[in-house]
Formats: sequence, C-alpha cells, structure tokens
Amino acid sequence: MSYKAVTKTLTYQTKHRLEFINITPEVDLFVADSGVQTGTLALQTHHTTCGLWVNEDEPNLIGPFSTLGYVPDLQRVLDRFASPAEKYGHNDIRDVNNPEGKRHTHLCVPDENGVSQECVNGHAHAQGLIIPSYLTLIIEYGHVIRGVWQQILLVELDHDRTRTLTMLAQGEA
Repeated sequence: MSYKAVTKTLTYQTKHRLEFINITPEVDLFVADSGVQTGTLALQTHHTTCGLWVNEDEPNLIGPFSTLGYVPDLQRVLDRFASPAEKYGHNDIRDVNNPEGKRHTHLCVPDENGVSQECVNGHAHAQGLIIPSYLTLIIEYGHVIRGVWQQILLVELDHDRTRTLTMLAQGEA
C-alpha cells in the first residue's frame, strides 16, 4: 500500500441561526473517491461561528424551529449556555470603522437593501466552545467509521451566510 492525501473544499449557503446541515453523504462520497483505505479524515470550517458535530439528524434534537413550531433541544441548550439576548463585549467592537464602539445593530437586521451587514454575534462565538469548527474521524476499509445513528452535521451558529468547509483524507491507499 502507498500513502495518499486528498483534499476537497465545499461551500454551503445557510438559511438561519442554529441550522444543522447533514453533510454525511458528501463526506462519504469524498472518502470513497479519495482512495484512502485506512487513515483519518479531518474536516474544518473556515469560520469561527460555524461548527461541525457528530450526532443524530433528529428533528426534536436539531430542528428547525420553522418545521417543528417549537424550540428544538439543542437550540434550547445552546441558547441557555450563551443566549443571543446577553450582552457581549464582542458586540461592541471598537475599530477603524467604528471608533466609538456601541454598534447600533440588532441580531441580523437587514438594511434597506435586505442585506445583513454586521450582526451582533458574541453568542455565536461563545457557542463555538461547545460546537467546534473541526472534526477528526477514522477511515477503515475505505469508509468513515460511524455508529448506526451518527451523522456529520455542519452547524450554523451565527446567521444566514455562505460557509466553507475543507476535508482532508489521508492514510494508506
């Protein structure tokens, strides 16, 4: 056998805060196409407020609220840990574009053109303590090892936006 390392970058358009996107089919296809038989799979988002999680793709757990009509379990837990309603120093950044601080934005209120420029997102950064932006999984016999119910989920912690994810499969081919 020989050593092989293959990468692939994917882009997703999220629709709302605390959105869970099942990326398992894309990940499985990437690993199968990589030719790696035994090794590791590393996944990493390019963002601090977008994470990766391995768990069940079950609506009562992850939602979305719009389908359920009530707050799903994980949103309740994450918002209890770091509520969007809390005050965060990060939401009052002083920089060259905002020398006085004290942003006058709300949680992703679109401007007159319907575009959300800068959103207050201290809660999303705090929730990143629980949902990290990276995962490492094991590849065996050309497949990612997962339990029966385990799925790989991309998690939007902030608001609707374009998200990028890079995967690396490496090991014996």
